[in-house]
Amino acid sequence: MGASLRAKIMTGVFALLILFAVALTVTLYFVKDSGEEVRGIAEYHVPIMANVNALDVYTYELELIAHDMAEQVRVLEPEKIQHHLARSKQLEEIIRRLFTEAIHACEMGSDNVRNDIEDRLVMAKLLGSLKNLNEQTMGFVQAAMKTIEFGSQGKTTEAKASLLKMEEYSNLDPIYEKARETANQLILDSASETAANIFTIIWTNLVIFSVAGILGLLVFLVITGRLQTAFHRLTVAFRKTAHGELTDPLPVTSRDEIGDLTDSFNHMVEQLKAKEKLREAFGQFLDPRIVANVVDPSTGELKEVAERRRVTIFFSDISNFSTIGEQLTAASLVKLLNRYFTVSTQAVRRHHGIVDKFIGDAVMAFWASPFSEGESHARDGCYACLDLLESFNRVREEVPDITGLRRNAPKFHVRMALATGDTVIGTVGSDTTKSFTVIGDTVNTASRLEGINKIYGTSVLLNEECFRLSETHIEAREIDLVTVFGKAEPVRIYELLGRSGSLDGVTQKLVNLYADSLQLYREQKWEEATKAFQECLRIRPDDGPSLEFLTRIPAIKKSPPPKDWDGVWRTSAK
Repeated sequence: MGASLRAKIMTGVFALLILFAVALTVTLYFVKDSGEEVRGIAEYHVPIMANVNALDVYTYELELIAHDMAEQVRVLEPEKIQHHLARSKQLEEIIRRLFTEAIHACEMGSDNVRNDIEDRLVMAKLLGSLKNLNEQTMGFVQAAMKTIEFGSQGKTTEAKASLLKMEEYSNLDPIYEKARETANQLILDSASETAANIFTIIWTNLVIFSVAGILGLLVFLVITGRLQTAFHRLTVAFRKTAHGELTDPLPVTSRDEIGDLTDSFNHMVEQLKAKEKLREAFGQFLDPRIVANVVDPSTGELKEVAERRRVTIFFSDISNFSTIGEQLTAASLVKLLNRYFTVSTQAVRRHHGIVDKFIGDAVMAFWASPFSEGESHARDGCYACLDLLESFNRVREEVPDITGLRRNAPKFHVRMALATGDTVIGTVGSDTTKSFTVIGDTVNTASRLEGINKIYGTSVLLNEECFRLSETHIEAREIDLVTVFGKAEPVRIYELLGRSGSLDGVTQKLVNLYADSLQLYREQKWEEATKAFQECLRIRPDDGPSLEFLTRIPAIKKSPPPKDWDGVWRTSAK
């Protein structure tokens, strides 16, 4: 196997680390040099400068005291004279100490090999200047001390004579100024050298880091270029695979982890192709969404799923199927059924439903989470039924071609029903054979409503719960309040007419008039209800529900219900 991605990346990282180590070494060298300069400034240069400045100040103060004692001693108070004496002695000690410290600092600085040779030479010259200045300054101090002493003793003449002696050292100021300039220049030179070192550090690091950055960028571009190309190829292939488009094997262009990943992907695709063929085969028998819901993806084992949910159940049936079967050959009958089952399955699945089973010519389907989101299962079921109405109209036109009967082709009409309610949904069956289905009273209600279409001449009936959940999305009219076979509790049923806002003016007028007619019927106003239903037939002569009530009312009039009649019509057929 070739070098791994880790080895390739680590090679680039080590190269960068070497450059960073070089940069760090150079930085440490210049930092050390700068540190020595700063240490020299702190230990020698600044103290020397401070002492020279202080000497200038203290000698000037001593000179002022000497003048005061020589010229103003007669008017000075005794306390002032004593203060001058004490302060002059103190100044003498301070001056001696400052010279000692300054000379010592120069000696130490000029001898310290850590200092630059230039600094050591300057401090050596400054040492000679300070020693010479020390001799002259001490002569000045001695003359000043004598002047102050004569003045304190009242010897004015001697004091003034000593003052003249002291003034012979008036040339000290230029010497002090020269010493200050030398000490100050020493500080400036060291500061400049430190600044130059810092500048060198910055530029050296900038150059090295630039080289490291360029090298790192090149390594990054080389490695990531290969990775990007390989991963892009894999990403595109994975995306196609995720959308069900199984690609041809990808070329293996390297012997590292990318090559291993590509090889694994190719193997996975081959496995998926095999499983896809198997899934397509079994998908004709079982909805793949059910498989995804009942099979544990981590273990591949069947999950025992059973829970109570609100579900919408669908039933459909071909009218007069027995008569149609007598007219057709077995092949033609199966061909018609397959066409009917195909459009039914397509519409149900298109609107997130699950086809549960085919029972003869009947189709059973259901809508529930997670296949439909939230409470949208009733709406999805209604939309599927509306699509089926259009699809069955097309199938009706295709019947002559499907059956081969150009003359006397059978009439093709499908009745449908939807019922929404609580059911048990899950895997049901034996240890060896199971199905994912729904069980409960709602299933029976949907089956019975499909049959009740015969009574009212309708195509799609809904129970009240289905209508309530979907009424903002559909157009429907209440048909009646009935009890279905096997149930004592009445069910309010509705006829599905279309999507919301799709009714034309004539149909909307029929819906409104029918609602008024139904109310009159429930109020036992038989004559008025009869006229109202007849008016509905003037709008639509083949309106099945109006025809049913016009047939029912005469029989009810012969045997009127009690005054507290609830308007429920009790059906007896399944």
